[in-house]
Order: sequence, then structure tokens, then C-alpha cells
Amino acid sequence: MTSRTISRRTFLQLGSVASAAAVLGACGQGAPAAPAVEVPAAEAPAAAAPAQQAVSGSGGYQEAPMLSELVQAGTLSPVDQRLPVNPLVVEPLESVGAYGGTWRTGTIERNGNDLFRNIGYEQLMRYTPDYSAVIPNIAESVEVSDDGREYTFHLRAGLKWSDGTPFTSDDVVFWYEDVVMNEEITPTPPRLAYTITKVDDLTFTWTFEEPNGLFLKDVARVNNERACGHQKAYLSQFHKKYNTTNLEQLVEENGQNTWADLFNFMREAHNNPDVPTMWPWKLQAGFGTGLTSVSAERNPYYFKIDTANNQLPYIDKYNLELATDAEVLLLKGLNGELDWQEQWINAPKNKSVFFDSQEQGDFHLFELTPTTVNSMNILLNMNCTDPVIQEIARNRDFRIGLSHAINRQELIDVVYLSQGAPAQTAPRPESKYYHEKLATQYLEYNPDLANEYLDKAYPDKDAEGFRLGPDGKRISLIFEIDSGRTTYIDNLELIKKTWADAGVEMTVKTMDRALWEQRVRGTDFEYHASCHIFGGGAGDAVILDPRYWFPANTGNSFWAKKWAYWYVDPESELAEEPPAEVKQQMALYDEIRATSDDAKQQDLLRQILDIQAELFPTIGIAYDGNFYGISVNRLKNTPASLPSSWDYPTPAPANPCTWYFA
Repeated sequence: MTSRTISRRTFLQLGSVASAAAVLGACGQGAPAAPAVEVPAAEAPAAAAPAQQAVSGSGGYQEAPMLSELVQAGTLSPVDQRLPVNPLVVEPLESVGAYGGTWRTGTIERNGNDLFRNIGYEQLMRYTPDYSAVIPNIAESVEVSDDGREYTFHLRAGLKWSDGTPFTSDDVVFWYEDVVMNEEITPTPPRLAYTITKVDDLTFTWTFEEPNGLFLKDVARVNNERACGHQKAYLSQFHKKYNTTNLEQLVEENGQNTWADLFNFMREAHNNPDVPTMWPWKLQAGFGTGLTSVSAERNPYYFKIDTANNQLPYIDKYNLELATDAEVLLLKGLNGELDWQEQWINAPKNKSVFFDSQEQGDFHLFELTPTTVNSMNILLNMNCTDPVIQEIARNRDFRIGLSHAINRQELIDVVYLSQGAPAQTAPRPESKYYHEKLATQYLEYNPDLANEYLDKAYPDKDAEGFRLGPDGKRISLIFEIDSGRTTYIDNLELIKKTWADAGVEMTVKTMDRALWEQRVRGTDFEYHASCHIFGGGAGDAVILDPRYWFPANTGNSFWAKKWAYWYVDPESELAEEPPAEVKQQMALYDEIRATSDDAKQQDLLRQILDIQAELFPTIGIAYDGNFYGISVNRLKNTPASLPSSWDYPTPAPANPCTWYFA
């Protein structure tokens, strides 16, 4: 077996991954700078204390004053002993920063996702700020075999967890052997079989049974690889293989049902702030019941420095408001009480309000470029436990009729303030994977055509003009929607009227995020329908996140999750064998993974999209226009424009560890 290595400053271009390539570490790069806006200070409480000068430490490195004080007191080791031998150098976007302050932001979620977006994106590999490449991160380098099966990772010597203990290959192997391959913790094994083998303390191999041409792209996606989030020494106390003394007691004390439930709970930082991480800031409290916010303080052992040898991050603390609804965050944003925020506040209807409040709130707006497949995807549950709803959802003529009964231009004008263009669920026009038929079919708002297709499916109606389903009862679809997704609610209220005109009754049932996660994203299949966004609409996300091209993702292919479970593991008790056409899509995607030939990958995906165009399982509304977010003017090194994506994940690749208050 042979492999080759590319120079340290070579980026692995996302559009042309070669199976024989190997990449060595590169400095972080900046995105375009945000314009400074000179406006009066806000009335809101200030987040940032006066900027603090770096304190010279040992080994030629500088550190934050709050850490220097601990070193002087003898309670923390010197900075050169805390950093790895070869720290990752991150180039600030505009300028070397100053230490101090608290980054204030907020969420309505309780699942920790916003932590991964903001502070928790520390994996073996990561995206560059402009989303054009993947580069080493916790790994210092990676070598790839010519056949694309074996990846050899080299860790940075001297890496330390947030508790100061060494990060080694043993931690990665623990994650693989005792977490991924443990059926109680991970009931569904990886679909692409692999092994991880320790070579030495700083080296391990990740070997696939078959070639995997997408692996280095995949491994940079947020949470696709969690090898760097499981410290063996700490988490072993919650694992039955290692704790033979008081594991049952710990299960009971933490209110869990099984030891595997305990392990899965305790390994998540938002549940358990004591779990060691590699993040720039370490949580001080979990998302406990009744808390209105949580904070995180700088990690003294964070492995990155700037170009002036200052240990990162610059900002001392991170504070996450745990809001009950999006309106709370909207008001805080308008008052200048959120330092950098885009999630939960950036509905189109709010943009003019934020624009007019920039001077009062002492903030400015920045741009987010969409990578989504659609502004809202309508997802009827083809695996619903109600057999009548399941049959209705699987009726293609019914779905086509519903699509023609949507006045998309009205939605664009009213809900999206004339931003965007009508489109089905499909790759965006600027994508090399754009599929015209999939994107443009059945878009016309035409009540006559809608009734023509709906009559093919369910022609009989009741006395009020609503269609009768296969059971002879009125078709009434219940959409279960996360209450924080206000644009979905606004859209559905308008669609509800035009669908009623076509004889289909809709009810919109809103719920808090946690319940929606359980009902729609979890293993509950009772819901009739829901709506969602994201997916891969642009760049290589189109091929890496195929959730809307076939049921590939058990947590996000809401229209056919049981088929997704079958794709991942046909033996799963949650699995249902899909139709032949869907199985063909799955086989084609497996071929994509087996090759690193970009042209062949494009051709295979086109075949998948050809089938999807014929099946037409999901209904889209419009391609998104640009999104926006807000940033206080005193926060520096923030980009003026950056991609909007979960996989990216916004804003983590833009290096918040280099943001600072001036």
C-alpha cells in the first residue's frame, strides 16, 4: 500500500478530493471583514470589559491576564506547558486582538446544537472560513492510501483536554471500540464498516472495508466525527466495561434508565459540564431545568494561537441565553444585548426592524449566503403509523395536486418580503448538481390543475367540500411545527387556505422545540407531516447531505425515516424496506462513496436526482434569498459575509476564537 503527502500549506479542495491525497496542517484563513459602523453606544448593559493586554508567558507565548494570575498563584501550569508542541496558528481576519469580555448569544433549543455552531466545532478536520476546503485541526496531518481505504491521522504532540490531561490515540480508539461499536450505546452501527487502530500515542489508522472517496469531506462536517469528544479517562466511569463498582448507583442518581442512557447523557457537554472537551470555552453549567442562561469560560489548554503567539481565544467568556421563545431573543437583539446572533431572530419580517435599530442597538447587519435546498420543504410522513395517512402521503398524484395548490409567489411576497424564487426541493441553480426538472416541475399555482390531480387520487368529497380518504373519512393533515420556525407557521397559514379551496384540510400544530425533536426527529412515527430546511443545496454539501435526494438520514429525512433506518441497518427494528426505486437510489449513493472521481460522482448523483424527480416525494416553496444576522460594532474580526449551514456549521469555521471586543 502506498500513500503520499502534500506540503503543510496545501488545502484539500472540497471539489477535488483525491483518494491518494494527504494533507498537512495549514494556518486558519479569514473571511471578508465586516464594515465598521460608527454609531452611538447602546443603552443595553455592556458585555465587554475594557480590553486587556496580553501577558507574556513562558516559551515566547502570551496569555490572557485571567490565566496569568492563576499561573502566578501556582494553580495553573505555564502557557508553554499547556500548549501543544506545534500549536495550530490561526490568522485573525483583521487584526491581532485583545483579551477580555463576554460573547452574549441565545437559543431556544435545549439539544446543544447551538454550542456546536458557536464553540464546539473542534474535530480532526475542519472547514476553511470560506467553505472551500477542509484542513487539519486537532489532527496535525493525515495520509491517505492510494486505494482510498486507509487514512492515517497524526495528532499534535502535547495536545491536552480542558482538564489538562493528554489527548492521545487511546481516546480515539475508546470512542471507536467502546462507543461506536457498543450496541447498547450505538444500536445502529456505521453503515460503512471501518476499524480504528492505534499505531502509537499520536498516530492511528482509520480503515474502511471499501474505498470511501467522501471520507475527508465527511469528517469535517459538524458532529459527523466525534472521535475528539470522548476522553477515555473520564467517560469510563459511566461505561459498564470499566466501572464494575457503582455504575447502577450512578444510573439511579442521574435519573437514567440504563447504563447506556447514562453514558449518552453524561458525554454531552450541555447535559454535563464536567465532561472534558477540546473547545475554546468550557461550560460552567448544563442546560438544567429552570436555568435561563449558561456560561462558558476560556479553556486554559486550548491548542490554538494567533500570528503573534497569543494563546486563543481572545474573549474570556461565552454566555448562552436559554430563551423560551424567539421573541425573547428578538427583543434582546434589538436592544444590543446579543453580541453575535443569526439563529432564531433572522426571519425576513424582522430584517427591516433590525435595520432601523442599528444605531440605537449599536450593532450592524451581516450577510449569510444560503446553502439550503429550499426555504421550506413540506414533508408528508410516508412511514406514519396511521395507515390511512401513510397511504395518502405515498400517493404521488395527491402530492402533485397539493403542489399546484400553493401560491408560491404570494408566500414569497408576504412571508419572504419578495426575496427568493419559486422552486421545488432541489440543488440551487448555481450548483454544478442543479437538476432543472426536479427544481421546476409542478410549481405553477393552478387551482384547476390541482383539482385535476387531486381528483385522480381522492375524488369524493364531504358536504363541506373536503376530500375523503381511502377510509371514507375527511382527509385532514396535521402539520407538527417547531414554534421557533415562525416563517413555516406563516407559510402554512397561507397554504392552509389554498389547500382548503382544493378540498384538503390542514391543521397547524405548533410545539416547543424539545417536543418537536421528540415527535418528528426522534423515533416517533405518529406525525402526519412537518416542514424543515437545511440539506445540501450548494457546494459539495449537495452530495454530502443527501437527506432530500433519498431517505439517507434517520434524524432528518422526515418524509421516510423508516426507509432511512433500513439504509443504515436493514436489521434495525425501526427499519422498513423501501420501494425498489428508493433502493436503487441508495445503491447509486454507495457507488458515489466508493469513488473519488468527481465526474463519476456527478453522474451518479444526477441519476439519483432523475429518480427523485419521478418520485416527487417532497414539496418545496422557494430558493432562499440571502439571510442576515447581527453583530455589535465593538466585536471585531467578524466576517461581513459567511455561509449559512448546519454542516459548515455557521459561524464556527469563521474562527470565533479570534473575535474580540474593542
